[in-house]
Amino acid sequence: MKQSCHDVVIIGAGFVGVATALWLQRQGHRVTLVDPDPFAEGAYYGNACTLATYANIPVATPSVMKQIPSLLLDPKSPLSVRWAYLPRLFPWLLRFLIASTPSSVERIARDLAGLLSQANNAFEPLFKESDTYQLLASNGAMYLYGSHESFLNARTDIELRRRNGISIQELSRAEISDLEPHLNPIYQRGLLFDDARHILNPLKLLTSMAGSVIARGGRIVTSKAQAIERLSPTELKVSTDGVDLSASKVVVAAGAWSRQFAAQVGDKVPLDTEQGYHVMYTGAQNLLSRPVGWNDVGFYMTPMDSALRAAGTVELGGVDNPSNPRRVKLIADTVKKLLPQLNDYDAEWTGYRPSMPDSMPVIGPSVKDKDVFYAFGHGHLGVTLSGITGKIIADLISSKTPDIDVQPFRVDRF
Repeated sequence: MKQSCHDVVIIGAGFVGVATALWLQRQGHRVTLVDPDPFAEGAYYGNACTLATYANIPVATPSVMKQIPSLLLDPKSPLSVRWAYLPRLFPWLLRFLIASTPSSVERIARDLAGLLSQANNAFEPLFKESDTYQLLASNGAMYLYGSHESFLNARTDIELRRRNGISIQELSRAEISDLEPHLNPIYQRGLLFDDARHILNPLKLLTSMAGSVIARGGRIVTSKAQAIERLSPTELKVSTDGVDLSASKVVVAAGAWSRQFAAQVGDKVPLDTEQGYHVMYTGAQNLLSRPVGWNDVGFYMTPMDSALRAAGTVELGGVDNPSNPRRVKLIADTVKKLLPQLNDYDAEWTGYRPSMPDSMPVIGPSVKDKDVFYAFGHGHLGVTLSGITGKIIADLISSKTPDIDVQPFRVDRF
């Protein structure tokens, strides 16, 4: 039986949207991406550049919940909240609390590990097609702990990763020094994820992948999507501030701005944002040979093609929250401790990660409209999971059974 060819409009041209477009094209569909400012400085630009296939531990865990009061009150903690936003955030925080129970964490870690185990395979044909292997580095990733106590507290997470098939090598101070000799040895222990990769320039990678979409006949419409409407049993319309786009299928991959589109269709989703930051040190990329995370502040330092990027921390404050200079200073001050040979940073950035309270993305069809599909809420794993998310969505639209059970990621799981 011949597969139907659909006209698919994808709202959002970040990594998830572009990867979904490529997978849809591979399966014979026509695609249009719509984004008000494609390939600007969104979350796809400012991330930590890691393909973090080891990152199956949810943000909410029993140990994190015990530390919440001190984390929120300590200006130097990896997590902060804009207090004026707290009333709006409260329902999200309640679900965050529910997701932190030991049984929930075990289940979430298992489901995320299953998704992450397919991430590299789903990316390979996209990298090959867009000829972007030169933008990848395969030298593993390291995570460091400033005290024996913090490393001991991480034991539960380490074993949870191992139970889910993730390879981890525990490092002594001497082994860390051998691998990264430029680091100031203020660390005590570390972890090495030796099969991890990182991206040397995420924006260049994204634009190259988007170029492949265009080369295969896809379109990118520079407009702001405003609404999804049902026109007939077989036709949908995405209205924008420019043109109206007709489609037989619509994919919502608008990152932190996806909730409004789900609501229009009739699906309520507890999506909020984690605001992240980065600072850049041009010409300092040779100080490290791989991404190095620092547990005490919750960020990564990553060597890119022409700079060293220090990216991370979490601020809960919504998509209208301005840049917080204290978060930037926290990252920069910590980098100075770890790499004292560095001078001041020469660029900074802030952006918004689309985050679900259980750290699991929404991947799959709408409950209310069988022709609308969701691909958002990936939190810290947007780049890492974009390839497998795109493949799952393409399989669903093509009426194929995905390689991954999508039930844990359904929009109505709450």
